[in-house]
Amino acid sequence: MNTNYVAFEGVDGSGKTSYIEELSNHLEKNSINFKVVREPGGSKLGEGIRNLLLSHEYEVEPLTEALLFSANRSNLVEEIIKPSIENGIKILSDRSAYSSVAYQGVGRNLGFDKIYEINDIAIGGFWPEKVVLLDIDPEISLKRQKINDRIGSSDLDFFKRVREGYLELADKFKEKFLIVDANNELSSNSKIIYKWLELD
Repeated sequence: MNTNYVAFEGVDGSGKTSYIEELSNHLEKNSINFKVVREPGGSKLGEGIRNLLLSHEYEVEPLTEALLFSANRSNLVEEIIKPSIENGIKILSDRSAYSSVAYQGVGRNLGFDKIYEINDIAIGGFWPEKVVLLDIDPEISLKRQKINDRIGSSDLDFFKRVREGYLELADKFKEKFLIVDANNELSSNSKIIYKWLELD
């Protein structure tokens, strides 16, 4: 695999978990050492922040939401991601700092550049090397969701803005992003991803 840090991104219900499981199986078969992390969460502190962010018990203001996400990432990068990569372990991440640019920056209308800058500071510029963007119409993806957390329960217009944010990211960082049509079969899309990551 030609990268140490791969993130899977997309609106809720786009299929990130399934693609990460598929890639994990492929890496195991090829004896490649890797670790899967998730955002929010991924560490003891991060899982506590995850509960705050996703629970229906709390009302969280947009900027507070963005800052909690960035605090989680700061801890995750320093405690888990960097040490793993330094020890030769590949990272597969279910979301990354790019999520906040799409969700809080564009979805919550806090500003693309503003949220990018906050996260860049939080993670010390340690962004994923490659990003697989599972692109899908939110009207379709949200129907796949069985249980919606606080953010996942947001309205359709919010998720349409999030999708626009992701596509803006993919356009701005073309060298890092692979856009995959999440309406297509997982097996055929996985072949495209493997080729892009130089795994086939």
